[in-house]
Amino acid sequence: MNPLLGKLQPYPFEKLRTLIAGNTPPASLAPINLQIGEPKHPTPTLVKDALAKALDGLAAYPLTAGTPELRQAIAAWLARRYGIPTPNAETEVLPVNGSREALFAFAQTVLDPTRGAKVVCPNPFYQIYEGAALLAGATPVYGTPESWQGVQLVYACSPANPSGKVMKLDDWRTLFELSDRHGFVIASDECYSEIYCGEAPLGGLEAARKLGRSYERLVAFSSLSKRSNAPGMRSGFV
Repeated sequence: MNPLLGKLQPYPFEKLRTLIAGNTPPASLAPINLQIGEPKHPTPTLVKDALAKALDGLAAYPLTAGTPELRQAIAAWLARRYGIPTPNAETEVLPVNGSREALFAFAQTVLDPTRGAKVVCPNPFYQIYEGAALLAGATPVYGTPESWQGVQLVYACSPANPSGKVMKLDDWRTLFELSDRHGFVIASDECYSEIYCGEAPLGGLEAARKLGRSYERLVAFSSLSKRSNAPGMRSGFV
């Protein structure tokens, strides 16, 4: 067995169940639902219809990189949503089986534990960040580190879960400048990008464009789970 498995923490909901076990809530109070952040609206009909029409495709293995049509549709959406030039669908877009899996696998790809890797996570944080860092042999750092030396990966989540905080352009500028100085990669978790009132939140690719930068050392992760009420479909893109 991988000895690093012993460093993993129980999922927050398991801890919560242990904390409240044996407690009977007052019958006069309405419960506050603290379970997993699952959409409460039905999956759109167009999504269900598309899945039903594609059932014959279950008899064949899918393309690892997704179909060209899917990648092109993702690239076109990114351009519309963030006001950026249409990304190259062949080299800059990759469909994934949900952003959670991609966020985890990404750490295993970019981290080099032989150099004392550190991974910076927001705090409070999505537990996948911590688990990905630990199983990659890195040290998770919660919040702003005292020193950026050894940082190889930063998970940025905007809009943030669970605080809802949205990174402004100045926040992105600071993060990009730190990345330039220390050479770490930014994993921008944007699975809540389409849940907002009023002005659409700024994304990492959009921020880079506004600051006149390339997308070097920046990878953005999106998910259909929240925005399309389809967490069971396990569909997202990078």
